[in-house]
Amino acid sequence: MSQSMFSNSRKVSSLSKWRDYSMAEAASFVTKNGTIIVCAVSQPYLPFLNNWLISITRQKHQEKVLVIAEDYATLHKGFFNFTSRRPRHLLQILELGYSVMYNDVDMVWFGDPFCYLEGNHDVYFSDDMAAVKPLNHPHDLPPPGKKGRTYIYAVA
Repeated sequence: MSQSMFSNSRKVSSLSKWRDYSMAEAASFVTKNGTIIVCAVSQPYLPFLNNWLISITRQKHQEKVLVIAEDYATLHKGFFNFTSRRPRHLLQILELGYSVMYNDVDMVWFGDPFCYLEGNHDVYFSDDMAAVKPLNHPHDLPPPGKKGRTYIYAVA
């Protein structure tokens, strides 16, 4: 292979192309059957990203994945700005007419979750609280947190 293939000018050109993508273009590239699996990742979570992608690939859903890179070197003040942008990203995708499953990258798929997302509902939430609930527990939504996955169905 030619050394020029790996030159800095080519790298810069490639990076600028990624920056030029709009959310609509990126979403249309990855959608399969109107569904997009989204994660947003910052530098501290990059080691988890590969493992998460492997688990999704095992379930044959890798072509639906949209990774939003929001890089912060540390989880301090900027982390809250990072997490507050997630709903905006999800809303943009929903407004484009796609269904969205949001995943944190510090989890893995042991099975295909889509078989649990059947029916005609607008929103699905998972509750990963460890406590066993009694049969008559209220079905209130869990308090907001940074764990779990959310699936939002686009209603036409």
